[in-house]
Amino acid sequence: MTYRVRVTDVARQEMRRLPGQVRQRIRRLVEALAADPTPASAKELRGLPARYRVSLLDWRVIYRLDHAAQTIVILTVRRKTGPQTYQDIE
Repeated sequence: MTYRVRVTDVARQEMRRLPGQVRQRIRRLVEALAADPTPASAKELRGLPARYRVSLLDWRVIYRLDHAAQTIVILTVRRKTGPQTYQDIE
């Protein structure tokens, strides 16, 4: 079953600022989430229900998953810099 993917304005801006090749790979990863919203590489974020992250090199795609509505919302795309990578996530 395919999920609908929505990208927040913040995540869209962050994706525009990514280096070209990384941006393309992130887009493919986001498209793949529609078919498999919890791939083996996805990890649920502690303390944040229904929030997941997937990694690509030094980058993290953080998203909210709603199984009932079959929707994925890409919240942010950030470079892994330590614990602060996961701060201020809605």
